[in-house]
Amino acid sequence: MRRLLLSIPILLAAAACMRDEHAGYDAARDDAAPPPARAAPVAPPLPLTPEDSAALATRLARDSARVAAAFARAEPLTAREVGNLRRDRNARQIATARRLGRRVAGDAEIQQLVREGVLVALGDSTSWWILRDMDHSVPYVTPDTRALLVELGRRFHARMDSLGLPRYRMKVTSALRTDSTQAALRRINSYASRTVSAHEFGTTVDVSHERFAAPAEERTRSGWAMEAVMLDSVGKEHHRVLQAELGRALAELRAAGMLYVMMENRQPVYHFTLARRLGGGAGERRARR
Repeated sequence: MRRLLLSIPILLAAAACMRDEHAGYDAARDDAAPPPARAAPVAPPLPLTPEDSAALATRLARDSARVAAAFARAEPLTAREVGNLRRDRNARQIATARRLGRRVAGDAEIQQLVREGVLVALGDSTSWWILRDMDHSVPYVTPDTRALLVELGRRFHARMDSLGLPRYRMKVTSALRTDSTQAALRRINSYASRTVSAHEFGTTVDVSHERFAAPAEERTRSGWAMEAVMLDSVGKEHHRVLQAELGRALAELRAAGMLYVMMENRQPVYHFTLARRLGGGAGERRARR
């Protein structure tokens, strides 16, 4: 318990860091669409009394051990499962993205397509995902792609429930790119596509398979910040289990013909593209029932 208490301030201060497509790209983008409006800030929770702090520390230590035990009962991806998640090559995803999406030139066109309903905002924080440092893309996709992401989140959470684990959320690291953002990405990342990218059509999303976010909870709840830090710490330690369960949810959707997926080698992401039309927000409406 003492180790947990001592680690909490350090974890609160430390920023999660991993090398990915975002590294080094901080140039201003004239053509980038502004992100969706954020929700109004919530009031901070009341400070804890010494007695409440002691009780919280005891509960966090107990919950940490329980979550770690649940992780220990789960299995990482097998070599066969990894192979199945690396079958859908880039050319296949680009061809499908061209067919189901629409290539976007810049901010003015993005805003027009949003007004027409051709593109929709992802939202920076939902029950299923958060956005992470999207310096080289903008958080817009086609309605079917957002519905696909919701369905993926629903299935991922169902797998968490079956293992007795908290409902960790995905971290979306890339969505829609324009010609300019893709070109800027090439300048700082040799792994970026030298021609067209599936991300340029609003049908392709990258989600991290190394980092996950704590469940969405009421931020005003006393002690939630410390609880979220604990869950983040345990999740990082057991990220291969979360990687596996998210990968298995993706494999389910692939088997259903809903997406194509590539578990990247050089970047710690699942890169996936919508494979067929889904009927817009139908998946999200089902998930809310």
